Amino acid sequence: MRTTIKKDAIVETAYRLFKENGFYATGVDLIMREAAVSKRTLYKYYPTKNALILAVLEHYRASYQQHIDELLENAQEDARDKIRAIFNDAAGWFGDVNFHGCLAVNAMGEFADKDEAIENACRQFKQWEVGVLTELCTAMGADQAGQLAYKLFVLLEGMSAIAQVNKGVCPVDMIALAEQVIDAHLSAD
Repeated sequence: MRTTIKKDAIVETAYRLFKENGFYATGVDLIMREAAVSKRTLYKYYPTKNALILAVLEHYRASYQQHIDELLENAQEDARDKIRAIFNDAAGWFGDVNFHGCLAVNAMGEFADKDEAIENACRQFKQWEVGVLTELCTAMGADQAGQLAYKLFVLLEGMSAIAQVNKGVCPVDMIALAEQVIDAHLSAD
């Protein structure tokens, strides 16, 4: 049990610090100090900083997946309502002053062409997100569900980038824009 507590503390601390400061700007000494573990303990569980980054990315994906699963369970039965719930949730998240962008996108920015395992973890995260949207677009009856899902995904990613740069509420109603994309796509089918 003690092992799990220490491993969790390391990952959760590293997650918070990577999110706030970035991956390169966060040293292992800071992680050890904030997690209250020794260097030996840190490297026992994560032999390299990149191994810790992979564990943090997995933690991030699992937490976000659980959040989305709960969000979709609580949304109305209609697939369009579930998409609306995703956008509504994102709008709240993007408007938070503590929003530092998507951790997977940030990791890809820092590790592109430097660490294949980290790149793959980031790609898998984004593929999962597109997969959720594709399932919902298919359930909505869109003939080209994959295309619609990617359009919605691009909208979410763009709004995330804008929120990260502007540090404030997006001046565009994300939910209304998503509705327009869905309407335009469904009328084109």
